[in-house]
Amino acid sequence: MATSMLVLFVASTPRKERSVVNRSVGKVIGGIILAVLWVCCFLFIRPTLVIDFGTIGSTDYTLSFKFTVIIIGLLVLFFYNLLYPSSAEATKLSWTAIFTVAWLSLIIFYPFTDPNTDAGDRGAIAFFTLIAGLGVSVLWVRFFSDEISLE
Repeated sequence: MATSMLVLFVASTPRKERSVVNRSVGKVIGGIILAVLWVCCFLFIRPTLVIDFGTIGSTDYTLSFKFTVIIIGLLVLFFYNLLYPSSAEATKLSWTAIFTVAWLSLIIFYPFTDPNTDAGDRGAIAFFTLIAGLGVSVLWVRFFSDEISLE
């Protein structure tokens, strides 16, 4: 009887571990998908769309639709990582992947060479993009150099 309980315990342990790791990997993949959707808000929503709350007196109350969707997307990313049950390491890995997607999209889609954009703005964005790249590198070095468990 004792051997059958031992076999049952040993046989059930990897399944639980696999379940926790699958949940953690799912959190990271879900975060990447949400980050890509958030980047699409920048790319595909026209800045001319507005939410009109009407006129009170002589003041028109409007809000940019693009800005609203971007803020709601940030809130979704924040609450997704806050409320999705997983380990702290999986949450850090998810935030690192989200930060990487945002940084890569900035590098790919920002018009650094557009002459219509002010040179000072282009230089400032380029500088902070390089600094963010350093941050992305430091975060990934942490995950690749340490022996991290997603349990």
